Amino acid sequence: MIITTLAAMAAGYLLSVMVGTPSAISARRLLSKLCGNLAPKFSRSYLDSEDGQHTGGGFFIALVMLIVTLPTALILVLLYWKLPIAALVVDALICWSCLDIRESSRLSQAAARCVRSGNLTKASKVATALGKVDCSELGSEDIIRASVQGTADSTVDSASLLFYMALLSGFGGILYRAVDAAASANVGEAFLTPSKKVREFLCFLPGKIAAGIMLVDALFLRMNVHSAERVLFTDRKKCARRSVGGCRAVLAGLLGISLLPEVVLTESHNRRTLRIGEQVTPPDSQDISIANQLMLGTAFIMMALFFMIKLTVGIYFR
Repeated sequence: MIITTLAAMAAGYLLSVMVGTPSAISARRLLSKLCGNLAPKFSRSYLDSEDGQHTGGGFFIALVMLIVTLPTALILVLLYWKLPIAALVVDALICWSCLDIRESSRLSQAAARCVRSGNLTKASKVATALGKVDCSELGSEDIIRASVQGTADSTVDSASLLFYMALLSGFGGILYRAVDAAASANVGEAFLTPSKKVREFLCFLPGKIAAGIMLVDALFLRMNVHSAERVLFTDRKKCARRSVGGCRAVLAGLLGISLLPEVVLTESHNRRTLRIGEQVTPPDSQDISIANQLMLGTAFIMMALFFMIKLTVGIYFR
């Protein structure tokens, strides 16, 4: 069974990279729609206070995980028990639906082209879709920063999916996608806190692995790894999502730029502005292309690494 789930993960990865993920089967789109419909209803059902919204958010993430992952687990277990070939096909389709590497790469490339051509209106829209921050009022340099930042976050997203698919195949991918969709719903911050904490827990180890592998990839490309290591050491915690801080810091150090500032609330309810990186050279559209190349390289190395580990385990226990 280990070899079969390995084949499903590999097939899903190859399909995602080579042909992309059709929107009709995209787990990100479908689960985002589900959570977008459920979250406001849940939020209105609980007291409009911080404690009340936290409670509602806790029940919300539990329900989303239950209604999404339980049917997936039952279907895969029954198919692997009764129809192994059908199970392989379904598992591969689930893995394919969860991964979105080609789409992230397409957005990065589109942002770089739009900035180079001076089409800042379109560039801001693409950067918003890539980085999940409003770029409508940003200039060209900040659009580049947002795009690099979004590419770093997409790297951690892909790394987390590959990590959990290596452990649990399609079920692991659906589990992560459900949590990510719940944490990205458009409702109040207090309501989303439980979902975001679960997502941070799931991304913690994959994010660290991805940052390390990105450094290795940059070393092969003969980039300024020493600068990246320094920024990684000093700035990796300077963002609201600690799990993506490593990849953001690595890219900022490699490219010699600073990323967008983030305003966060401290435990004492004071506002604090965080910024990753140092502005050594002006941001350039080529920075987005380099970040995209490193994202694809990191995903490939992680896939190859998990493939070899899982293949070795499968052969040993065969």
